Amino acid sequence: MALLVLSSILLASAILSTDSRAEGLSGYLEIEFGRADTELRNSGGQSIDTSSDTLTQLYNLNLDKKIYPNLGLLASGLFQKRDISSDVDGMKSDTTTTTLRPYVHLNLRTPLYFAEAAYSRNEEKRENSGFSPVTTVRESYVATLYWRPDRFPDLRLQYSRDHLYDKERSSLDTITDLYQATSNYRPTGTLSLYYHGTLRNTDLRLSDTTTKELNNNGRVNYSNNWWRRRITFGLDYNVTNQVLETETSGGGEVGLRVFPFAGLSTASDTPENIVLLSNPALIDGDLTAGTGIDLGLPPPGGDTRMRNMGLDFLVATEINTLYVWVDRDAMQVADAFSWRVYTSDDDPSDGIQSWVLRQTVSPAVYSPTFNRFEIRFANVNARFVKVATSPLSPVVPNALLFPTILVTELQAEIRRPASEVSGKLTTTSQNGTLDFRAVLLEPIHLTYEFTYLFTHRDPGDLRYTASNGLSFFRQFNKVFSGRGRVAFENGEEQAGYREAVVYTASVAAVPFQTLFQSLTLSGKEETVAGGKDSNISILLYNVAKLYEGIDANLGGGISFQEDPAGRKVRNTQVNAGATFVPNRKVNLTLLYNGTKTVSSGGDLAGEATDSTRAGEADLAFTPVQTVYLFGSYRVERSTSAPSRNILNYSLNWSPFPDGTLHMTFYYNETVRSDDSKERSIVPNLRWYFTRRSYLNLSYQNLKSETPALTTTSNVYSGTVRVPF
Repeated sequence: MALLVLSSILLASAILSTDSRAEGLSGYLEIEFGRADTELRNSGGQSIDTSSDTLTQLYNLNLDKKIYPNLGLLASGLFQKRDISSDVDGMKSDTTTTTLRPYVHLNLRTPLYFAEAAYSRNEEKRENSGFSPVTTVRESYVATLYWRPDRFPDLRLQYSRDHLYDKERSSLDTITDLYQATSNYRPTGTLSLYYHGTLRNTDLRLSDTTTKELNNNGRVNYSNNWWRRRITFGLDYNVTNQVLETETSGGGEVGLRVFPFAGLSTASDTPENIVLLSNPALIDGDLTAGTGIDLGLPPPGGDTRMRNMGLDFLVATEINTLYVWVDRDAMQVADAFSWRVYTSDDDPSDGIQSWVLRQTVSPAVYSPTFNRFEIRFANVNARFVKVATSPLSPVVPNALLFPTILVTELQAEIRRPASEVSGKLTTTSQNGTLDFRAVLLEPIHLTYEFTYLFTHRDPGDLRYTASNGLSFFRQFNKVFSGRGRVAFENGEEQAGYREAVVYTASVAAVPFQTLFQSLTLSGKEETVAGGKDSNISILLYNVAKLYEGIDANLGGGISFQEDPAGRKVRNTQVNAGATFVPNRKVNLTLLYNGTKTVSSGGDLAGEATDSTRAGEADLAFTPVQTVYLFGSYRVERSTSAPSRNILNYSLNWSPFPDGTLHMTFYYNETVRSDDSKERSIVPNLRWYFTRRSYLNLSYQNLKSETPALTTTSNVYSGTVRVPF
């Protein structure tokens, strides 16, 4: 049967791939067959055997046509049928999922205005043996008008209706009407104005609950300079008014969107102690564009560190739900992700931030309708909230199909029972920053700095920080330079009134073009609600290019901290690294980092010492263009966690990079000293029998071993794709 289907597709491709297709008409058909055999064996020798056969048929047709010079029509239809037969230790089951997605989009574009109307329907029917079939439908309507006159405010108006229901109206029936208005105006090069308003009406028909959510958000940004930039001034003000009206006579939940001040992200395997970097794209409202965060399978030798993504609310804020939006349907591998939820109230401005693990969610609920993960956890109340997850592991079945899964947005909600929020709830939040700088003495760049940051919520209190400071920079000669800053800060925080003196001084030396050295002293003396704490640190940093292809860095420092309770903490850290690139084929990297923390006083009896050390060597070798070899060895030692040695090596071979026949072979193995290891063997063959049509055959041999459980999987798959 499979041979008959394959031969029919190959014959059809000769017709479909010709140049006789109608103008604007395109599409593709794709047939995929897969089989997975998995054995789970525990330490006692007991095992569970599972197997599954999957046949997926996918047919797509698109029409993209210009009706008039400014009027375009895009229509598409997608039909997908997936049959899965499973056997779990003799218990057989069959599942058939049929998906139908028609889509029509009409758009009118001119230099002055843009208008569009679209309709889409996603109907998914799921049939499981022994159960009644369930059909879920999502119908969406969108109408947009965008006016963009020259030198005047632009205006974007949009209406959308989303109806999500099952055909029997037994478990799901929700209608959401959304009205949006957005305007941007830049009257001068230094001033920009922004407004965004939304009205969202939600009808949860099965629970007899309706919500009406009105949001008005305005933003003013001004930035200017005078006197050859000796005086600069910046102002940013943001205000949001939110009104939620809820009527209910039943159950159900209501989710109230919580808007953050900033989006944050970084990659790190130490999520408990890391300062996240600003990432505005995480909260810009664009659910399709990437944010630089990739959850997909890293390439050999790629970045496998945990992806940390978070939100800054400026003040402690209560939430219990995070939505992580991605750019593609990741349903096949969604359950492989484990999400750690962290909170923090530390000010990261001094380069130090500690996070507290609140909950681990595994797996999170994934919605293929919206392409998002819903991470639900117990209520937390903090200024900073983040989730951390590792990218796809090679041992996850079908991981090779997802080399990229880009995060597009991170949203927060507080969800409550509808009965608790019945009635009208109004909140107004304001936040702003003001920055003024004046150069007093140009020869030493002596600058007066004033900054003011505030946030106010109604109901709620005013939180603010005002800072007055002086800074300087002086180039003493060709080798040495120095800079320093001292500032007095005062303000109101959640804990009470705050005063602080913040200072920093550094000396840098560049004796040669290939050598940079710096010594930095920084500190803070702070009083919050009568409680005093202090922090002082010294850091030495060196970067050198020792020879062509040999780079090295060495850094070390010590810090002293004392909190209001009298606890004293001394932290010492050393970081070193070297990179050797003798030629284009070889890259060797050596890394070392170590920390030692000594705590005493306060509620501690005696002295507590905690230390961690880690060393790593990475070697990448490309003997020929078609072969890539990578190996790494890492040693971790800690007084608070078991010691670990981690060995990783991988091979990527592509013997036929050109032509119509492409073959790849991938091998990856990770061995840890805790008697756990992972292995992946993945050969893949792709034949382009026409310029765009191909047959792809793949095999995955995956094995994961721990002292408690051994998992072995063999996955076979074949795909034929014929575009036209």
